[in-house]
Amino acid sequence: MKEEVSIGKKIALFIIGIFIILGMLIVSEFPSVLLTLFQPIFNKKQNGVSFILFMCWLIVLVGVIWFIWRYYKKKSHDIDTSVTGKDIWRAFKIFLLGRVIAIVGTGLMQQFYGTDSSANDEAIAALFSQDESIYYVLIMTITIAIKAPILEELIFRGLPTTLLFKKTPVWVPMIITSLVFSSVHLSSNIISFGMYASLGALMYWAYSSRGRIIDSMLVHFMNNILGAIALLLTYLFGLSI
Repeated sequence: MKEEVSIGKKIALFIIGIFIILGMLIVSEFPSVLLTLFQPIFNKKQNGVSFILFMCWLIVLVGVIWFIWRYYKKKSHDIDTSVTGKDIWRAFKIFLLGRVIAIVGTGLMQQFYGTDSSANDEAIAALFSQDESIYYVLIMTITIAIKAPILEELIFRGLPTTLLFKKTPVWVPMIITSLVFSSVHLSSNIISFGMYASLGALMYWAYSSRGRIIDSMLVHFMNNILGAIALLLTYLFGLSI
């Protein structure tokens, strides 16, 4: 009887954990919802009003990051957010491995599907249209370079590991979270899906090997920052993508 109660409690905690993660996912989308509301105003070129809305968006983003990260640290006890030169070098080496995965994936897509970019990359590039205002583009740059590395690592790796997979072999959450991570990135073919899943697994390893979410955030940041800067420069100088 005690065993049945124990199993029932584990199932209940697992279900509660899923709902908490889904709730945090909804909270993480508040800045995106706000951006959707602000976009028509941004495009009217009202610089004074647009600047105020831009600052409001930043405040909301910081608040959302603080809320989710605080909850994660409370539940996981992963409180070491220090970053040293060795940490950056370690993250850079993992990032380079991720670049190899991306290059191989891109080559395979070119070979089999005649395209060198995923649907996700094409959708992101479209957001940097010359028709958009500078404030909208700055928000998209921050979203790619900062918001995604922090919140995606917390929601797709940190929280699931803490709430759902604390006592399971590391390969279980690595596979499950990587597949979920890939599923939320637009994929037009199986190769791009596998590429995002592989990158997700790599970032999960960066996190789980030392139990520090800041490690996978660093890798994710390095993976995103160059593309974000390239898209911003493309917008600023009116270059063709």
